[in-house]
Parts: sequence; structure tokens; C-alpha cells
Amino acid sequence: MKCDRRVGRQVSARCGTPAAPGDIDSRRAVLKRGRLATAVAITAWTAWCVCFPVTSSAQTVAPDSLSVQQAVQMAVSGHPAVTRARQALAAADEHVSTGRAPYYPEVSLSGAYGRIDPVSTVQVGKASLQIYPEDNYDVHLGLRQILYDFGRTTVSVDLARSGRDAAAVSLEQVKWNLAYRTISVFDAILILRSNLSVLDEQIMALNRHRDVARRQVQAGTSTEFDVLTTEVRIAAAQSERIDVANALESQEIQFRELTGLGSQEPVLLKGEFSSAALRLDPDSLLKEASRQRPELAAARAAENSASIQSHLSSLGMRPSLTANLTSGFKNGYYPDLNLLKANLFAGVQANVPLFDGRRTRGQTREAQAALLAAKAHTQDLERQVATEVEQAIAGAEASQRKIQSAELQVVQAQQAVSMAQARYQAGVATNLDVLDAQTALTQASLNRLRSLYNYTVGLAALDRATGKRVW
Repeated sequence: MKCDRRVGRQVSARCGTPAAPGDIDSRRAVLKRGRLATAVAITAWTAWCVCFPVTSSAQTVAPDSLSVQQAVQMAVSGHPAVTRARQALAAADEHVSTGRAPYYPEVSLSGAYGRIDPVSTVQVGKASLQIYPEDNYDVHLGLRQILYDFGRTTVSVDLARSGRDAAAVSLEQVKWNLAYRTISVFDAILILRSNLSVLDEQIMALNRHRDVARRQVQAGTSTEFDVLTTEVRIAAAQSERIDVANALESQEIQFRELTGLGSQEPVLLKGEFSSAALRLDPDSLLKEASRQRPELAAARAAENSASIQSHLSSLGMRPSLTANLTSGFKNGYYPDLNLLKANLFAGVQANVPLFDGRRTRGQTREAQAALLAAKAHTQDLERQVATEVEQAIAGAEASQRKIQSAELQVVQAQQAVSMAQARYQAGVATNLDVLDAQTALTQASLNRLRSLYNYTVGLAALDRATGKRVW
């Protein structure tokens, strides 16, 4: 028959070997010491949870650690996407200069040489007169200036300026997207590192608890069941830690890509998750979003460009007036055909389109349709932005309420751990009860961190929804 080694008179009687009073007292003392050691380990873990600072990083901040503002500045100043947008803006500036070209005259220098053989002659009496020289030279300086084109050049310049404004808005939009991507990754790294710290401390506390349980088994005051249940909790915590560490590595890779850090450079960050409550005014936030959102600015710039393009298309059949001036040297003048002589030509040319195959009408209708589409796109974006602002406000307010609930859960979990320790010391609670209370406190601490993180993310989402410039 298998013998149960639990302490107590009845258990010893079942094993067939009654225990002496001295042995029972000795075993009770061992059991009490084991429970005391377990209580000390749990108390140490609980004290850490209580004193654990609710900050964005559990590790000591290095002197050269990056703040979120510094990280954002690195992203918006050196990212290739920003460089590309800047070059597009520079190209748009040059396009405006190109559009102004018709305001200035076109000046050209031309030269020509031609050989004529045979040369025509005219018989005058007994003399034979040559009409053209065999060698013909012509060097001219030409000037051409548009005098009036009924506003086409002015509208073309306006269209180029509108494109330049759109390029500037696009640059701001690229920076805006990079800035908020960097903030999102920054906050994710901080919360994941905090989670790792909590899990590491939980694993350490569980390891200490397992060591105590093993000593109790060796002393005969406990069973292998307590050790096995503790090891199961350790394995679960280690598995969760692997998932968190993998997610952290992924976020650090993204952070390096955004900020331009080398693949071997450490990601050193500093920052805290604030729980300060804010009063949110939906009306003022909606006005800020309408004024600041880069997507709306880009849509309005596109709408302005479409309007100018529609006006420009309607000018396709307008006449134009051009002045031409040419001055130079050429030969072929009587009486000496081979002598180069100065010459001048000045004139004015009018061009009046009569029929262009209905091209202007088609282009005008196409531009008007594009304008209507741009206006509809702007209205659609305005609705989307308003929805995003309202959702961000609701999310931030919900996160505020969750923080209060999470704080209460931590306090309740701490009380449950204290009660489980007292009951375990009194012998009316099992090892599993203590482990459950300990796990509940860990989860409450993690939930508190997540609530603070979600609140921070919610505020960032609200800043993003209102188009706040964070660099």
C-alpha cells in the first residue's frame, strides 16, 4: 500500500506507523518555516508590484536616450520619403518659373550658309546680271514676344502655383504621417518593455516559490503537486515573455527604419505614460481638424487646381497677338551681291482659332467633371475627418475610465494576495490559491499598464485626427 507523507496524526495512522508527539511538532515547525519562506517570496513580489513605477520604460534611462520629440525630429528630417517630397516641391517651384516664361521674350541667334549653282542671271542689254550670289550667308538675332493671349499665360501660372502649393502640402503630409508612425512605434516599444519587466519579475517570483516548494518536498511537508503547478505557471509566463520579446524586436526594427538608426545601434528611449485627465471640446477639436488636417489641405489644393484647369481649358479658342523682330547680316543685295549688309525685320502676328475639332469643348467638360469630383472628394474627407475626431474623443474618454477601473483592480488584487498569504500561513489555503492570487495581481498590473498605454495612444490618435503638428 502506498503511504501518504502528509503531516498529521490521522495520516500517520493510515500509514500504519503512528507518529510520536515530538515528530509531529518537528514536522509542524518545518511546515511553518516553509510557509514563512513562501510568504516572504510572495511578499517581495507583491512589494515590487506595488512600488513598480507606472512609466513607459522599466529600465534605467541612459543619458543619450531619445525622447519622443527627438525621435520624431529624426524621422521627419532624414527619412527618404521626406527627401523625395522635398525634391517634388523643388520641381514644382521650377514649374512655376517655367509657367512665367511667356512673360519674357524669346531671343535666338541663327546662322545659315548656302551654295547655289547654277545661279540665275538676267540679260540687260549686252550685260549679264547675276540674281543671287553663289555663296549665301545669313546671320540673324531674333526676338519673339507674346503681346496678349487673353489670360492664358496668367491662368497657366496660377495652375503652376497651385501645383506648387499641393507639393508643399504633400511634403507636410509625408512628415505628418512619419511623425505619427514614429510616435506609435515609440509608445509600443515602451509598453512592451514594461510588459517584459513585469513578466520577468513574475518569473523570478515563481522561481523563488518553486524553490521553496521543492525544499518543502524534501522536508516531507509538501507534495510534488505544488512544484508541478508552479512549473506550469512558469512555463506559461515564459511563453508569454517570448511573444512579447518578439513583438518588441519587430517594433525596434521599425523604429530603426523610421529614424535611420543602424541595425546594430541600441534603441534607447525615455518617456512616461501620463494619466492626467483632459477636458475635450468636440466643437473646437473639429474646427482644428478642419484647419490643420493635411489630407483636407491636399484635397482643397487639388480642388483649386481643378478649378484653375477648368478655367484654362475654356480659353482654348481665344486669339493671341505676337510681335516678331529680326536683325542681322546677309549678302545678296545689289550692287554687290557678296557684301554682307545689316538688315531688320519687324512685324506683328495675330492668331485667331476658328475650329479645333471640338477639342476645347471636350477639354472644358473634362476639366469641369474633374472639378466636381475634387469637390466631392473634399466633402468625403471632411466627413471622414469629423468621424475620426469623434471616435478619437470617445476612445480617449473610455481610456480615462479604464484607468480608474484598472487602479481599483490592482488594489483589490493586492488585498487578495495579502489574504491568500495569511490563509496559507494559517494552513487553510493551498499553494494553488496563492499562485492564483499572484497571477491575478500580475494581470491587474499589466492591465493597468495597458490602460495607461491605451490612453496615451488615444491622445496621440486625437492629435492625429485634429492634424496637430508634433515636430
